[in-house]
Amino acid sequence: MTALSHALDELGLRTMYHSTRDVKFLCAQRFVRLFAYGGSTLILASYLSAIGVTDDRIGLFMTLTLVGDVVISFFLTLFADAMGRKAVLALGSALMAGSGVVFALSGNFWVLLAAAVFGVISPSGNEIGPFRAVEESTLAHLTPHEKLPDVFAWYSLVGTAGTALGQLICGWTISSLQDLHGWAFIPSCRIIFFVYAGVGLVKLILTLALTRKVETAKKQEQQNGETRPLLADQAPVEQQPAPKKSLFASIEKDLWSLVIRLFILFGIDSFASGLASL
Repeated sequence: MTALSHALDELGLRTMYHSTRDVKFLCAQRFVRLFAYGGSTLILASYLSAIGVTDDRIGLFMTLTLVGDVVISFFLTLFADAMGRKAVLALGSALMAGSGVVFALSGNFWVLLAAAVFGVISPSGNEIGPFRAVEESTLAHLTPHEKLPDVFAWYSLVGTAGTALGQLICGWTISSLQDLHGWAFIPSCRIIFFVYAGVGLVKLILTLALTRKVETAKKQEQQNGETRPLLADQAPVEQQPAPKKSLFASIEKDLWSLVIRLFILFGIDSFASGLASL
């Protein structure tokens, strides 16, 4: 029994079992999101080619999709704590569902490009949108420091499992529709995009199920303040000067060199991944 208990601790299963409901929902959101990304990525380039988009435009499509994602994700994550983490995740889920519907119904290149740039469509199967940054900061907020490695390990694992399962189900569905039911390739792909939109709605439901504990302490105080009486007996409190706002996190000077080197490494890795993308 001691060996089993030790194994459960080493695998992080005990940590996940005793984690809060919000932590479990955040991990579930990552699974369903990466499931959708994996499935749509498998057919995206082939679908665009099948509806008559040239190879150079497909490359432009992928590039502009990522550029739009960078811009939208930057602003959403920048103001996530002010808007509310739950609100940002819900907005991203709605954009994801909307993009899936547009791809399922339209074959116009410019309409699809607009849906990809302003919505949430993954051209590579990797993380896009504001989700990961908000989710990871929320997990760190909800989890004791000594339990974080286990939670992040499972958070990463369920994402990889979701991508793999999404690609498996997508390939099997496309093959079945074409070989067993005689469907053409384009209608088969549109079924996948409808599923993508449905997954976005599932993710939206999981987001709405999150509690107020996912918000920052400042946001929770604002929400609690809305329910207080307008006239309350309070002693006058000396106003403290508001801290200066900055677009960048407060990082110690001796850590900046490490952060910059990590930026460069991640950039090179992403560049290489883009060259060998699906």
